[in-house]
Amino acid sequence: MTVKITTPTFLEIQSQIAEWLMISELGDEKYKTMLVKTEDEERYTDEGQDIFNDKYDDVEQFLLGYFEKED
Repeated sequence: MTVKITTPTFLEIQSQIAEWLMISELGDEKYKTMLVKTEDEERYTDEGQDIFNDKYDDVEQFLLGYFEKED
């Protein structure tokens, strides 16, 4: 039996865990090199985005074993 949660909640959990995995695996210093800061936003470098995307996909597969996205 899976638990239904709202899609926005699912995506937020997925994103937070993916970021945590990146920081855990890369370490704080290396992780910081994957960020680009502008005046009003922070985003990943191309390399950082690729790593994040991989983690994001892995986390999604894991979470789908326990939760169902509810529209």
